[in-house]
Amino acid sequence: MRRGSKTLLAALAALLLALGLVACGGGDSSNGAASSEGGTQSANAESGSDAGGSGESGGSEGAEEQSGSSSPDGAANFTPKQHNDSGGGSGQYKVNGGDNSVQEFGEEAETSEFAAAAAALHNFFDARAEGNWAAACTYMSKAIIESFEKLAANAKQIEDKSCAGILEQLMNPAAKQAMKAEAEKADVGSLRTDGQRSFVIYTGAEGTVFAMPMANEDGTWKVASLAGTPLS
Repeated sequence: MRRGSKTLLAALAALLLALGLVACGGGDSSNGAASSEGGTQSANAESGSDAGGSGESGGSEGAEEQSGSSSPDGAANFTPKQHNDSGGGSGQYKVNGGDNSVQEFGEEAETSEFAAAAAALHNFFDARAEGNWAAACTYMSKAIIESFEKLAANAKQIEDKSCAGILEQLMNPAAKQAMKAEAEKADVGSLRTDGQRSFVIYTGAEGTVFAMPMANEDGTWKVASLAGTPLS
């Protein structure tokens, strides 16, 4: 990779870190270009993200509306999978004497919103695990995609300046198994919402609880980060 490309990726990593974003999920240090370790729940709650959770979800509910014909090339090859989430609300994740700012953020979402947000999270994880970056981008918020495109526009060495092209370069190939495990094991328990801000709270591959900021864009749920932030 040329020096200019490395500089771009470093800039992207710095930007993602500044926005509270991390690559490849799970807080695993081998997962990607940036890490959210050391970030606090309260900082995420104030970052303009959102919180989620409520009843049970079939996981892929609403998937069709989230991956329409306007998706980037390659996204059509992605087929959403069925996931069964335990639900139960955010109360189960509260820590006695701990920082429960995300768990107590806003209020529990209605079952239909919970199901739609959970589907978006699962679809993003599944597409990422398959290496289908175009599909993964369809489940990402506009803010993340625009950040990618603005930085890539100034890098002549980067031929593919699309969201999918940049996302592919950000993701660490060594984290492939970790991404597959997260996609398979993610169990959504809560969607906490407050206006336009929300968080999905889910249990990851090794029983770690994470909060994923979500964005509701014109009625369609999108992930507002590249990975969840550990709450436990």
